[in-house]
Amino acid sequence: MFLTKIRSRLAAMSSVEYLPERVSMLYRLSGTDVPIILFAAGITAFALWGVIGGSLIGGWFVWLGAASAVRYAMAQVYRRRQPPAEDAAKWENYFCLASALVGAGWGLALMLIGHTPTTLQELTVTFLISSIAMGLPPSLAPSPKAFTSFILPILAPMVAMLLTFGGGLNTSTALLMLVFATVLLGLYLSNHYALIETLAYGHENTLLLKKVQIAEKSLTAALSEQQIIFNTAAVGIAFVGQRKIVKCNRRLAEMFGYTPEIIQGQSTRVWFQSDEDFKKIGVEGYVSLAKGENYSTEIQLRKKDGTVFWIQVDGRAIDPGDPHAGTIISMTDINERKLAEAALKQTKERLDLAMQSSAISIWEWEAKRNTVYLDGALAQMTGVEPPLERYVTLDEMAALIHPDDMNTVRQAQADCIKGLRPLYRMEHRYKAAGGDWIWVLSRGGVVERSGDGMALRMLGTSVDITQRKRAEVELLSALQREKELSEMKSKFVSIASHELRTPLATILSSAELLEHYSDGLSAEDKLKMLHGIQGGVKRMNSMIEDVLIIGKAEAGALQFDPKPVDLRDLCHKVVEELRGGVAKQHVIDFVHEFERGSLNLDEKLLRHILTNLLSNAAKYSPTGSTVSLRLSESEGEALIVVGDQGIGIPAEDQARMFESFHRASNVGNRQGTGLGLVIVKKAVELHGGTISIDSKVDAGTRISVRLPLAQRAKAA
Repeated sequence: MFLTKIRSRLAAMSSVEYLPERVSMLYRLSGTDVPIILFAAGITAFALWGVIGGSLIGGWFVWLGAASAVRYAMAQVYRRRQPPAEDAAKWENYFCLASALVGAGWGLALMLIGHTPTTLQELTVTFLISSIAMGLPPSLAPSPKAFTSFILPILAPMVAMLLTFGGGLNTSTALLMLVFATVLLGLYLSNHYALIETLAYGHENTLLLKKVQIAEKSLTAALSEQQIIFNTAAVGIAFVGQRKIVKCNRRLAEMFGYTPEIIQGQSTRVWFQSDEDFKKIGVEGYVSLAKGENYSTEIQLRKKDGTVFWIQVDGRAIDPGDPHAGTIISMTDINERKLAEAALKQTKERLDLAMQSSAISIWEWEAKRNTVYLDGALAQMTGVEPPLERYVTLDEMAALIHPDDMNTVRQAQADCIKGLRPLYRMEHRYKAAGGDWIWVLSRGGVVERSGDGMALRMLGTSVDITQRKRAEVELLSALQREKELSEMKSKFVSIASHELRTPLATILSSAELLEHYSDGLSAEDKLKMLHGIQGGVKRMNSMIEDVLIIGKAEAGALQFDPKPVDLRDLCHKVVEELRGGVAKQHVIDFVHEFERGSLNLDEKLLRHILTNLLSNAAKYSPTGSTVSLRLSESEGEALIVVGDQGIGIPAEDQARMFESFHRASNVGNRQGTGLGLVIVKKAVELHGGTISIDSKVDAGTRISVRLPLAQRAKAA
């Protein structure tokens, strides 16, 4: 521990720390201690008078005067120059050089004055006492180099001379001088170490003082800034304690119609409309503030004149453990914002109502987000619940558009985004809830572009036009039906004029012959003419009946009256009737594999089916050819197949054979109205069955009718 302390003190002695301060102190002390040194020397000389020689005392005083003058002169030069801190080492060297010269001068003077050992011993004792009396250690304490430079030139020659003379007394004196030198060194080290510590404390105190001064300036500036901010803040600020307004800025006071001097010290109750509001906010605020949280709310408060206005209140307790002790509250007047929000809400409600009433939806596309905004009106159009606004990606938007419309919609949007067209307008189908599709008219345009022309935002509307589209379809359908009816009328007039004119001409000619030439006609000729009249009437009656049946079917008045019928027996009867009538020149081949008994079928409609199919087969087949009728059961249905070996039906006419008054293009002059197959199809459908045609030109025709055996016929 002792060695450690010694090393630390030696390190402090040799350290250059605080060198500028130590050098400055070294020069300041030089010369100021001259009176004390001379006073101490005078007392010493008086005490030693008669003990040592007068020449020694005189020389000593001369040396003291010269040394003091040198030190004083150096101090004056240092004060005038005021050298910077970085020159401290150089000025220390100057002082050391001067100290060495002064010390060496006294050492040489002692050697010259002292000639004998006895005299030298006197001189030595006198020197040691006077040197300590001079107070050199304190004056040279700031600089170890200066102390060493002064002492060594004095001690070294004296100790060397004593040891050179030898003898017990000289050696004892030399050792005594070394002991005194050691004591002197110890005193110096103590003084120097104390000086270093003093400088260190002083340095720390200086730094601390600077920090305190800086902190005071910062604190003063911060307080000043805070006061300025507090007084000039755009929001109201108040310090509240025990629910009283301790302090507030001018803005808060003005918000409520007071001055700061009047409102300060009052209860916060003056802000509220009622005691209930006052208590409610107090309870809610206390709960949040006690948790160390910020309390924020929007509330209507009362001004001095009773006017109610909206305020945004934010508060935080200084000590969450006791919020009543102190709370900082800021208030912002949001009355204009609230009024604007209310007006905006009212406007939005009106707009939403108008949009909903007019079935108009708003959409918006943003390039940055790459999403499409869809409002609640579109959700309401499509039946989505709840009808809320939403953002969808482009892929999600694409899934909502009908696949057949997608390419057209994308192309129109791309053209508008690129600026190829000013507005986007497209009618397309949009997916509704449940998988249905609605028609919308979508219109829009780019409302924001970047500096280089890139589209940033696109805005538009969508209008539900489903009803209009349905009306268009119905209108087109009505027009098509009107066109078909017009064509049908034209065909009817054409066919009727042909089909009615021929039997009428026969009837008229036969009647005229009977009227004018009946006496000259044989009974056989008269019978032929009567048969001709009857045939014409039957032909006309058949055509009129067909027209009436078609009219009933189109009007939904054709009756379906199922009763127990033996289908196989009915087929036999119809075949036999036709063999003696229109098919008497053809072979009717009836084959059946049908073992069912009575079935619930409409016999009248079945007769129309069988008669028309077999009559057509005979009409459009060569004389003597075979007409086939096949009756069987297949997959729970009665299958009736009528085949012939006639002219066949061209492929382009087969799809229209069930249209009224339409006849194949290859019928030539054969009689017919084009109503037979139409009647057959209506009768089959009333039974809940199906009909199909398989025909090739000049290769015959095969018509298949399927009637359900189980009752599933349609009601008329």
